[in-house]
Amino acid sequence: MIKKIFLLVGLFPALVFAQKPQLVIKNGLQSEIEMASISFDNKLGLTVENNETLILWELETGRQLQSFPNVMAADFALDHRSIDIVTKDYSFRTIDYAGNVLKQHAAPAAGNNRSNRLAMTFYRKSGIFLENGHIFSKEKGYLGRVLLNQDYGVEQDYSEKLNLLAIPSSHEVRLCKVPDASIVTVLKFNLFDNGDALNRINFTQFSSDGKYLLAGNDFSLAIVDITTGDNVYTYKYTDQNDKRILLNVASFSEDRGRLLILTSGHYLMVDLATQRELWKKPFSEFQINQYSLGVVKFSEDEKTAIIGYQKQLIFIDTETGTIKSKIFGITTKNIEHQQLSNNAKALFINQGEKLLDWNLNSGKLQKIFNFAPTSKLQIHSKATKFYEYWQEIDANTNISKEFQYQGRVDGINNLSLSCDDKFLLHTGRYEDKALENPYGINHDKLIVADVVTKKIIWRKNTVSLAIFSNKSNTIAAIDPYNGVSSIQLLNAVTGQLIRTLPLPNKMPGAHHLAFSPNDKYLTFDGVTQYIVYELNTNKVIEISKTAPSGDKIYGGQFLTNETEMVFSDYGGNLFFYNLAQQNWANNRTIKASENPIRSYSFTNDSRYLFTTGTESNVKLWDLKTLELLGTLYPNPSTGDWAIITPNGHFDASEGAQKEIYFVKGTNSFPLESLYEKYFTPSLLVRLLAGERFAPVDFDNLYKAPTIKMVYEQKSRNLSVDNDSKTYRNTTGIAEITITATAPEGKIDEIRLFHNGKVVTLTTRNLIVTDDNRSNVTTKLYTINLLSGTNNIRAVALNSQRTESNIEEMGVIYDSNGGNTPNSTPIKVGNEPIAQVDKAATLHLIVIGINAYQNNSMSLNYALADAIGFKTELEKNIKSVISSTKTYFIKDDEANKLGITNAFKAVQKSAKEQDVFVFYYAGHGVIGTDKQFYLVPSDVSNLKNVQSELVEKGIDAKMLQQYAIDIKAQKQLFILDACQSAGAFENMSSNGDQQKNIALVARSTGTHWMAASGSKQFANEFSSLGHGAFTYVLFAG
Repeated sequence: MIKKIFLLVGLFPALVFAQKPQLVIKNGLQSEIEMASISFDNKLGLTVENNETLILWELETGRQLQSFPNVMAADFALDHRSIDIVTKDYSFRTIDYAGNVLKQHAAPAAGNNRSNRLAMTFYRKSGIFLENGHIFSKEKGYLGRVLLNQDYGVEQDYSEKLNLLAIPSSHEVRLCKVPDASIVTVLKFNLFDNGDALNRINFTQFSSDGKYLLAGNDFSLAIVDITTGDNVYTYKYTDQNDKRILLNVASFSEDRGRLLILTSGHYLMVDLATQRELWKKPFSEFQINQYSLGVVKFSEDEKTAIIGYQKQLIFIDTETGTIKSKIFGITTKNIEHQQLSNNAKALFINQGEKLLDWNLNSGKLQKIFNFAPTSKLQIHSKATKFYEYWQEIDANTNISKEFQYQGRVDGINNLSLSCDDKFLLHTGRYEDKALENPYGINHDKLIVADVVTKKIIWRKNTVSLAIFSNKSNTIAAIDPYNGVSSIQLLNAVTGQLIRTLPLPNKMPGAHHLAFSPNDKYLTFDGVTQYIVYELNTNKVIEISKTAPSGDKIYGGQFLTNETEMVFSDYGGNLFFYNLAQQNWANNRTIKASENPIRSYSFTNDSRYLFTTGTESNVKLWDLKTLELLGTLYPNPSTGDWAIITPNGHFDASEGAQKEIYFVKGTNSFPLESLYEKYFTPSLLVRLLAGERFAPVDFDNLYKAPTIKMVYEQKSRNLSVDNDSKTYRNTTGIAEITITATAPEGKIDEIRLFHNGKVVTLTTRNLIVTDDNRSNVTTKLYTINLLSGTNNIRAVALNSQRTESNIEEMGVIYDSNGGNTPNSTPIKVGNEPIAQVDKAATLHLIVIGINAYQNNSMSLNYALADAIGFKTELEKNIKSVISSTKTYFIKDDEANKLGITNAFKAVQKSAKEQDVFVFYYAGHGVIGTDKQFYLVPSDVSNLKNVQSELVEKGIDAKMLQQYAIDIKAQKQLFILDACQSAGAFENMSSNGDQQKNIALVARSTGTHWMAASGSKQFANEFSSLGHGAFTYVLFAG
């Protein structure tokens, strides 16, 4: 799986309502930072962006906790528990971290110009908000404006100590009283001047005690004594001949003892008493230009500082300059269009200059095509080719072929591909100088090309809209230049007129020409109304462009069954129009978005609808119940994806699980921490199959546990805590002390992994704690190290099965006096796996069961699959590993005793450096207890299947325990397990099987492959001589 940052659109809660736990999808900063601040305990940060969004951040992880719209300014309040904000209507409010309004302050005077916001600053102690020289008070409202002959954005700073406003002009700064604007003094600054007329003072700042004023331009800064006007400190960038932007912004510490400076190449800390640099760090994180000022600010205790620029933000340790966490924003591209393939097996999404293939059979984002499609994109019926303008793009190779058109294209109105994929038509403004007057009034024409030869076969002038029908090679064409009075139906091969469809009234124009799915209707947007033409009866239906909401209609589309059309208004409401009754179905309305819906895709049975507004996601709706089933979140830049139901269930790529999280108050829960309870494999597939899921109980969700590791080398008095991440070892034995803490509830389980494979699961019945500290658990583990780098990783689970953060360290074991090569574990997905030692042993258990004691359960090719797998692996593994020990179990030998004896033999002999592979071909089933079972050959009593499985089956917990107890760090389990059509028909779904296997794999750090079919006859084919899963495995 892909391990990358998943950046998407966040959800903005309303300020006036108490917040329930909500889903947050980390999107970073979406517009330029106006201001930023750090909470008094250094745990939280806040930013206010140019798009009037306040975001609350968790500093340790960089996670986005809450987002609030319509906020111009904010800072943490002096009570250390709330936030003071200024909303877009210039109201002052105090809110808690969840967005509840605690206090509404005085309303400002009306009439201020909100369109000219270029400089905004908020001062929490005095409650003063400055905006372009306008002065607002939290307690008194609007106080007036200090203008000083400037109508543009006013660079400014306010001293709460002096009640003075600093406004720069060229190379001087005027200090004015608030609010009467009388000038108290003018301070001169001797800054470096490169002769640029625009090189004026860019920024100013008072020291907190009101004694000094800082001012700077692109190349230098200076600090002057306000009382005497004397210069006390000057900083100049070293290369004064460099014409680029160099110096950006600077800030005093709260005690005035230090100065933090941001330049285009470095950020540095200066001790003002000695005027020496304390540290200087190279900086390439931000691309600084002369058009924007950054944000630099110390925390209250001065231990942490914020450095921000445009859509990037870092938090640094002020003692060392070390970066603590980063928040980088990438504006997520909106989805322009989405459409289902003709076979309804894929949803194609146009996003961010890429085309995404979301596979509806697997429920996952499958492929990303690196070209920029438009809404005019046409897709081959088998989804093997795409057509964009005069290009054919191969879906497998991405190779494009050009059609043979030589004329000039000024604009394309629409494209359409015939239902048999043989013809492609274009309409638009084309100019062929050889054939027509280039200065003619109308150059719109219809052009039809042969898809195979890529040649133009015919054209027709004065056609601006045309489209192929869905069931025949008929083209509908319109020329709306002088109004639309009829529609022409043309033969696709010859261009000859088949039929003219007259309209009762002349329409002033036409857009969005479309056939219904089975060609019963033809529709277009007639500017003043929608026209629907019933082709068999020549009946014309006129639909008003005013929706039941009173808003205008934005687009429309037929349902697959052709009984209704769905329309969106500009507020994102969906309305259904009954074509037979010719009226709105007012009891069928969906609030799909806050903005108009751009595209719709219906499943073939008209049960489900995919919609896209102006967001970066696709929503899935059940048209029977009108409920939102799930939201699809693709990320074209990383390949990550997620689908999440409104009630909290999710299926997601590994990267998405880290960057999508639920928030309860100021506590965040990444999806991966809720994996055991709410991960739902094949979620999209199961939703489309009609499966529904109980809601997640977030109201009673405990805070996630935390975990810490301490390393000690055995036989040496050396103990190091986890502030360092890599240690050296010369004894081969490491002692790891793990302390797990549950802020709420108790610790239920501790998992310790060595090179990706679990060493042990310490479950609640093995945890002994002090009764006075039952929420804190400390365990000591002894690990035998492998030569080279050893990866040690730990995670804890609480009593609700919520996972902690992951703690990770590396221990390099030098087994040969400094001559040991550093064998670093490789990563498979997100898991570190030690590289294979050729001197190790492969332990191979292969099980194949055709003959069951109950003949009705017998299979055809399971034994052939097992023999084939054993033969191929033993033949090919010799180049990788020197020794193989095989346990081959078939038919009547494959009872519970025979299988467990093989496991015990491997458990007894396998070492950490060895490899273990388990292959099973036979029945597998989910019991009524929701546990996955392998079904040995002696399970026969189908009337009491569950009791048979408990007595004779091999359940997932038993497989999990063997995976733990077998020391080999590289383990692979392959299950080609199906259930026959009748034997287990009352058992649970394939989704439960996938969940059971996924949990075993996650908890043990082992790797699993499983057939996904639930019926024998879906998996075995006589033409293959093997089960389908193993056949594909052999084929690679």
